Formats: sequence, C-alpha cells, structure tokens
Amino acid sequence: MKRTTFAAASTILAVVALLTSSTKAGAQLLWPVKGAEPGEGIICKPQQYIGSEMNFDDLFITAEDGTEVVSPCDGTLFNYIIDQQTSLTSLFTSRLPEMTFDEGISIVIRDGNLKVPSKYVCGSLGIRMDDGRKLYISGLTGNVRFKTGMKISKGDILGKVGYAFKEFDEPHISLSISTSDGKAGDPMTPFGLETTFVAPGKMIIPETLTPEQAQQDFSILMDAYQEIFPTLDEIVTQEQFDAFRSESMKMLEKEISYLDFYKLARRTTSAELIHDSHVSLLTRDPRMGEDRRALYSPNLMLGIIKDTLFVTMASIGCKDMVGRKVAFLDGVPAAEVIERTEKMLTGYDGENESFRDYLRLQAWNYIYDNEVTKPRTSTVRFDDGTEYVDVWMDSRKARYIPVLSTRLGYYKRMYAAMGKSWEYENLNDSTGLLSIHTFALNEVEVDAIADTIRAESGKPNMIIDVRFNDGGHIDPMNRLLSLFMDKPSADLESYQMVNSDSTFNSFRYSANYTVDMTPFADFVMKKGKEGYYQDSDTYYHSSDDDLKNSYKGRLYILTDETSVSAATYFPAYLVRNHRAVTVGRETKTGYHYMTAIKFVDIMLPNSKIQVRIPMGKDVFDDVVTPRTPSGRGLLPDHKVPLTYEELFTAENDPVLDKALELIAEGKYLGDNPFAVIEHDRKLGRIALAAGGIGLIALMVLGYRKRG
Repeated sequence: MKRTTFAAASTILAVVALLTSSTKAGAQLLWPVKGAEPGEGIICKPQQYIGSEMNFDDLFITAEDGTEVVSPCDGTLFNYIIDQQTSLTSLFTSRLPEMTFDEGISIVIRDGNLKVPSKYVCGSLGIRMDDGRKLYISGLTGNVRFKTGMKISKGDILGKVGYAFKEFDEPHISLSISTSDGKAGDPMTPFGLETTFVAPGKMIIPETLTPEQAQQDFSILMDAYQEIFPTLDEIVTQEQFDAFRSESMKMLEKEISYLDFYKLARRTTSAELIHDSHVSLLTRDPRMGEDRRALYSPNLMLGIIKDTLFVTMASIGCKDMVGRKVAFLDGVPAAEVIERTEKMLTGYDGENESFRDYLRLQAWNYIYDNEVTKPRTSTVRFDDGTEYVDVWMDSRKARYIPVLSTRLGYYKRMYAAMGKSWEYENLNDSTGLLSIHTFALNEVEVDAIADTIRAESGKPNMIIDVRFNDGGHIDPMNRLLSLFMDKPSADLESYQMVNSDSTFNSFRYSANYTVDMTPFADFVMKKGKEGYYQDSDTYYHSSDDDLKNSYKGRLYILTDETSVSAATYFPAYLVRNHRAVTVGRETKTGYHYMTAIKFVDIMLPNSKIQVRIPMGKDVFDDVVTPRTPSGRGLLPDHKVPLTYEELFTAENDPVLDKALELIAEGKYLGDNPFAVIEHDRKLGRIALAAGGIGLIALMVLGYRKRG
C-alpha cells in the first residue's frame, strides 16, 4: 500500500474538525462517510502535523464507531489487507485471502503479532479508478467479503468506521489518492473542498558543489552502503570498496559540476561497485532536460557480442553497414570501448550473464557514453580500415534498418506482456501454453488461471512462459505453485537477514525513515553469523489438498533475462522440487536470494541526489550446487543463447521452439540434482528425532530411579 513520507518536525498539532454543511461545487467523488456532507468530520488535512510528523497527503475523517463507509468512486479493487500503522511513514500489513475485515483483524489480534494497540488493527483497501488514479481507505471494519480484481461501484458499502492511526482517540478513517503515474495526489479537490495539499515541489539543484559539499555527500552515500546494504561483501571486497572510495575522494578535492557528481553517484550503482538490481539512482539524469523527446541518435547504432563491437542497426541511407565489425570509435580501440561499456552496466544481480549479454547487445547509448542529449559527430573505423563520419540526427526523425516492430518475435512477446496479465493457448492436442506476464495478479485473475488449468488437466504437457514478467506479489505466486506440485515440498533453507535490529545512523539522511525507527526489531542474532535474522515462511509449502487437485503432467518453463523477482522464484521452486524443466536463459534475479524486504531512500543534503538502497537479504534457498551455482540467476536446463537474430530480425520464438522440440523428442527430467541434499537432510531429521527420543528415555529412567 502506498505511503508518502516526509521528514518529521517538532510541532504539536491541535486538531480541529472542519465541518461543512452543503454539497461542494466541483465535487467528482462521493464523500466516504455515509450520510455525511463533503468535508464533514475532517480531523486532519494535508500539511498539518500529527505530533511531530507532517501529514502530507492523507485526510483523516471521524464519524461514530460503526458508521458505514461507502466507495467514493467506480473502479477495480486492487488491494485488500489488514493494516497496523505505527507512524505516518510506517505500517505493517497482512493479506486477506478469503476473509472479511473482522475475520482478519481477529486473527492478527489472536496471534499476538501487534505493533499497535489492538483497536487500531484495521482493514484497508485500494480502488483503481478508470482514469488510472488510485484511492486508498484505511481504518475499516466489517463483514463485507471482497476479492481483488472485483468491480466496485460508487456508493457500494466498503465496511464500517474503525480506527486507522494510533494518534487519534476518536473513531476515524484515513483517505488518500495517488495520481495515474503513482505520485501523491490531492485528496480534497475531488470532493469539491478547498485544498491544503501541496504537491512535491521541483527540486532545486546546485550548478556546482564545493569540495566540502561533494565530499560530504559522497561520504554519506558510501557510509550508507556500508551500514545498510546487506550483501555488500558478496558483490565487492572491502579492498575494492575502499579503493573506489579513496580514488573518488581525490576527484572531489576541487569544485565539481553537478553533472559530474551525478555521474559519480551513478558509478556507485554500476558494475564498478554495486550493481544489484534493487539498488537504484532515483534522481533523473540532468542531461535529459524537461523535453525528453529532444534526443539525438547516430546513423550507426553499435552493440557487443563477446569481444566484438559491431553495427546492429543503421539509418536507411547506411543500411549496407549493418553487421560490420568496428575497430575504433572516436579513435578509441574497440577493446577499450567494450571495457568502458562493461563498467557502466547496472541492474543485474551477482555474476548474472544473461542480462549483461542483453545490455551489451542493446544499449548503444552506453557505448556512446550516454551522450545523447545534444548534437554530436562520431567517427567509426571498421576492421577493414575504412571510416564513416557519423553526424547525429534528431531521434524523432531517425529511421533504421532493421525495423524493430511487433512482427518480430521478441517485441511481439514484449507488447503482449504489456497488454494482458496472463494468457492461455492450446498449441496442439497434447500441449498447452500458459503465459504469465506478471505476478501482480488479483484474486479474480488467479481464480481464472486455476479454472483454466483444471479444465486442461488432461494435457500431457504444459509450457509456462514467465518471460517479460517483472515479478509481483508472493501470495498469487504461491497460489499458482499449488496448481502444479505433484509431491510434498522439498525443505528450503529460507530466511531474511539485515545488518542491524536497531536504527541506522544513515536514517538522518533518509526521505522515508526517521532516526528513531527500528524496522527490524524482531530480527535476532545467530551464533557464528554476522547480521540479524528471521526465519521466512514466505515460500509455498504443499498441502495434501493441493496435491490431490494439481496438474500432474510434464512442465516446461520458459525463462530469460526479463524474468524478474517472483518470475525467478516461481520456476526456481519447481526446479528445486524436481518438478519442471527450464528452457531459455538465466533469470535476471539471483537464484539464492534477492535484496528486498524494505528500502531506504537516501537524500544527499547538498546535491539533493536520491539513491534507493535495499535493507534486507531475502534468501530463497542457500543450497549451492552445480545446478545452482553461487552468484547466478536460475540457469536453464536447456540454454537458448541470445543472438543478434532473435533481438533484431527473427519473427519466430527460438525459446518456445526449443521447448516444443524437447516435447516432440520426449525429453523431460533427468536425475534429481538435489537428491543427495534431500537424503542428507532426511537423515539429519531422523538423527535429531532419535536424539530426542533417547533424551526422553534417559529422563524417564532417571525419574524411575529417583522414584
């Protein structure tokens, strides 16, 4: 659920209700408290303080306990959870599979997992409006039963008024709205109210930084990485980290432009230092300007395969140059260009190769050092000694050969994934194709997939395509896994790890945490290990009912460099249980873990540059084998290397073709690569049980002797 966060200030708010007695002109939405007028019962508006925290974009509305709450709008329910809000910037959530608010609240209270007094455990929901805006209401109770994905009409009963936030004694709900592009929105004007909301202002950035300012910002960033990032030592050695820091600090001994400092900050998120897919530079490249369309591109676009630099695409007038090998670019040897480009690569985990191969082949702007926002001329010398002087053109006027269109298999799949959340197709009498384009699936969509798979349970072969899938939520992933398991789950060594169970010093520079927050207070130390740990029950465990009703045929799963997060762990779980054959390429997300759980947004005080750093290590499975080598994504059982043809000219789907070839040849699972591990763990459990029985026997004998 969305929460926009701001730094706290030491001001105490005297909350005064704003009452209005007439319908407001210009109202687009229905007031959520049934029977009340727009504005009635507001106890806190945007830009007011609640204790020491500024309320940025929420409306807090009081009404009698149990008053019905109605939907202000038409839309689709996309979020349905139990909420415990500990501050304006922090909340703990539990999902509601097949439960009402009251049922979910009772379970949370019964289990004793309370972060707030029990009366503030409440229901929350989110409604996506037809124009893309999202409306959130929290503080709900009631016995209305919902499913994500269901349609909601204006005026529908959503629940009853409960308690949303622990700082208010009276019954109340909270309401917020986000814009279609995900930014904090005005929650007052749509109800016809005079607004107090202030949209996030444009960041004013300095043209230059003094040595003192630049060194301070850089030190804050490097200290934050070292303090917060949970897998730093798995990506870079301490010696490499210190060397990068020392060399960079020398660069900052004189005044530096904002752009050059921005480039340095970006380097910390690249292959030069921390190239984790969940570390990101939130601040936009200042070279882009306001008009993102005002870009320039070369007549010759270049790419890299292994150690070869060559022309991947060319303007129509230079079409004969496509495929030619490049020896020098602007006088720099191809080997040096490739080395420079390699250092700029970012967004991949560990030692991942597939996503890097994709970037090398596709990211011509990296090869040209990201200088694409102004006219320029570059000189390309080919391996036969001939040269081409390339005068760049306005990218809006550029026309290239080959044409990257939806007739090409790669881009056809890309656009299909953007248009639908899932698809099913019968390829022939014996094989079905289930394409899952996202795991951000609502319950209605998951139900529809389950119905489809049950209807096709007689198919001997099922291909599941999770390419162009950027992940989503764990609950729908686990639900879908239950459709395909054919035996009890293997034991996974799943857990979560963080660097500290208390506050982090770097929170002083955080845009979404305050210095007194302890987001991992429940984590504990483990003997002989660094960090703080919590066991994870995130991943699916099969039940007898699941096994009775699941699909039992052969599974072939298609993966590649676009399979991210849950789209990695869905096939990984099936592979780990020796249930599926994978075809294609290595997933973008690492097999063993990803950095996630919670994220801190560090804002550097002088440059105002923001960097997002993940705080937790979420381990899926810590078993390192030849099938699951350290530092890699999920590797395919049958590799289909990425080629120039697949990306630029092919109309077919070579990965799907390979899966169909395996099916035609009757090739499926080989020996279980995890059999020895499972055998050893089984013996360990037996030994542990025997030890326990022996201990009980000794205790009984001792008791008898004493008797």
